[in-house]
Amino acid sequence: MLYHKLITLSISFIVQVGKLHNNVIHSLTRKPISYLSFMQLAQYKDNSNYLHTENDKINKISLALSKYLNETNPIFRDKVIKDYLSLNVNKIDPYLINDNVSNEFTTLIKDDLLENMCYVIELNPGYGLLTRRLLEAGVSFIHLYENHNEFYHGLQSLKTIFPNRVNITQANLLKMPKMLNLNRTFNISKISNIHLCELYNNVPKRKWEEKSCMQVIGTVTRSVFIRHLIISVIFQTGFMMHGRTIFYLALPPSLWNKLTCLRNKNLTLYTMFNILFNSTMFGTLDRQGFLPWQRTKKLKTRKLIFLEDDELLYVVKLEPKSNLLSLFGGRENLIYFWHFVRHCTYSPSLKIIPTLEKIIPGFGVRLIDKNYNIFTQFKELNINQIIDLYMEFKSCPGFGESSFLSSGNDIRKTYDPYMETE
Repeated sequence: MLYHKLITLSISFIVQVGKLHNNVIHSLTRKPISYLSFMQLAQYKDNSNYLHTENDKINKISLALSKYLNETNPIFRDKVIKDYLSLNVNKIDPYLINDNVSNEFTTLIKDDLLENMCYVIELNPGYGLLTRRLLEAGVSFIHLYENHNEFYHGLQSLKTIFPNRVNITQANLLKMPKMLNLNRTFNISKISNIHLCELYNNVPKRKWEEKSCMQVIGTVTRSVFIRHLIISVIFQTGFMMHGRTIFYLALPPSLWNKLTCLRNKNLTLYTMFNILFNSTMFGTLDRQGFLPWQRTKKLKTRKLIFLEDDELLYVVKLEPKSNLLSLFGGRENLIYFWHFVRHCTYSPSLKIIPTLEKIIPGFGVRLIDKNYNIFTQFKELNINQIIDLYMEFKSCPGFGESSFLSSGNDIRKTYDPYMETE
């Protein structure tokens, strides 16, 4: 009898959750728990193991989050949990819930940020904890881009506390890669309620070699955004439309290591990132200070480096190099270099001489004179050697008539609508 009552209580709990929100997100399994009809309840009524397991998981996460919020900011706890249940955890980017962590974030970047501060943007500020600390630290004005209605009341209160120092726009600029994906059709209104160029209405326009035109602060967990920044630098579009933009980002250790540690599977990303950007790591933050929390996976399926993603975020500065255009002889040659790297490093085990001989017959002789052999692979080269190899390739008499040049021009045409003449 007691066991039957426990099952009934479990069913009642699921119904109450369903009433609160039609698509409550299960924080541990990352799968939606939809509202259960009475027909579905009848199916589950006899499945006591299912109910017991699911409720244990829900209670475990709720208790852990509740305990964490009690220790950090108990007044804030109920609102955080309420908002968390209403958000789609699979689609939302991390946002701060710990004021101490936001203070640490500010402390790490403020000295560098205040040295060059012309147009400051914060991506997905959430409750505005970091925003407030930045304003208190001396940032004169911050442009906030937040897409979720749950956070708007808190952000609007900042405008009262800091009059004429905050502007709020409903948009998720981490989705800018989709805005600029010219090979597919997107309804931009579903991504953002602003036109892309409106972002730059008040951004100062500066030459590439001059000081940065914009400073962007936020938390990024996906490599697709870094890949977008690479494209933005090469074609001077997106965040780079008006000049060089500096980024102060909180990144997971696994992503940071993709960018700074050479791995065969990510040779193109590693090469282009380190050629285009100067990067600095300022310090670390407690990952628990951000929601959604990381989903812990079994040790058998994860490497040690990925385990740190549950515990830390690295605070880093990414700044496009000011000498890129002069190094490659203009933007056009920078585009060709990017095309060269993509072509030659998509498979790190590719052998240099056979690969380039297919493009320009006879080119291998010049490489042999430079101490390359037919077994040398692209992954064996360092950054400077890759640049030197490209310069040698570009100076070859057959370059102008090669298939490489025509394919590079096809790539350029894709981005022509977003490129201005030099």
